[in-house]
Amino acid sequence: MAVRKTESRIPAGLQPSDLGQAFVAPDNRCCLVSFIHSPLVLNRENTYVVLVTDAALAGNISNYEWTFTENANPPSVQTTTAGEIGYTPVATGDLQVTVRLLDAGNAEQASLTLSQKIFELNPELEALIAAAKNAAGAVEGNIDVERELINDFNTYYQEVALQNAESGEGFKQFVFSMVYDGALQQPPTARKQRLGDLAAALNDDAGDYSTLAVAGAGVCGMRLSSLAMIVPLAGAKWLTWTELPEDANQRAFADQQLRDNLGKLDEDKRIDLYNIVRFPKSNITFCGHLIETLRDKYFSGTNFSDVLSGMSGTRSHWIMRHYREGPVAH
Repeated sequence: MAVRKTESRIPAGLQPSDLGQAFVAPDNRCCLVSFIHSPLVLNRENTYVVLVTDAALAGNISNYEWTFTENANPPSVQTTTAGEIGYTPVATGDLQVTVRLLDAGNAEQASLTLSQKIFELNPELEALIAAAKNAAGAVEGNIDVERELINDFNTYYQEVALQNAESGEGFKQFVFSMVYDGALQQPPTARKQRLGDLAAALNDDAGDYSTLAVAGAGVCGMRLSSLAMIVPLAGAKWLTWTELPEDANQRAFADQQLRDNLGKLDEDKRIDLYNIVRFPKSNITFCGHLIETLRDKYFSGTNFSDVLSGMSGTRSHWIMRHYREGPVAH
């Protein structure tokens, strides 16, 4: 298989490091991106993606040979026909990931290597979980979500910054709540399936992209139509800001029009939207951009700390509703 469309581009205006931990080939023709930045956590699966942006190189690739070497242990070698793979580390210490891009005759066309560390689960969180289990009436239903956020995504949501700075920690708290809610609503298996369906629509015309994009995708459950309203290209947004009617019947028609407009975007834009939501780092970053945009449109001049605490949380509820359902006229 040649390089898939979804691995042929880096989203416009972004760098590989905006997507995750990245190693870029010296000739800039391809790069390797890890969903999770080092250190990884023992026995937790991570995803690796090779993006090949050079058309000549892409045309020569038929398969990918992946080598995972933990410490001095014998390497694990796997071959894929697409530039994506999942790997679960089994020992703490050092991990070296090497991917060789091979042509139809298995001749190497490029090679990329990424070095990472592997740690145990976050000890502070595990102590809190253990204490909660021993407490009367403890609720354990969200332990998996807590482990994912603290062990995998902590660096990403901590780094998200307002485009227009303000005092207080309200914005970071809001971003954390959106990541938490997204991970709770869509566990990793379901999340992976939804992204896989979107990729199949782009790569193989298997399913309707605009219909699949209605439901939120990626760790923060972001609607691709809402993302397209805030992603700029040469100063212009990819979709016009569109508010959906409150009335259910009117909303169904308006939402269909919005999906149609999303589906009419040129292919490069649709691929870029997919890759922004695909990688957890960029998904979380643009989640922050979207909730800031929603705050500015509907509660301009209100600090995020006030959004969370004022009016009994009414403002935060409205922003979350706009985020989940698409901007709603009110």
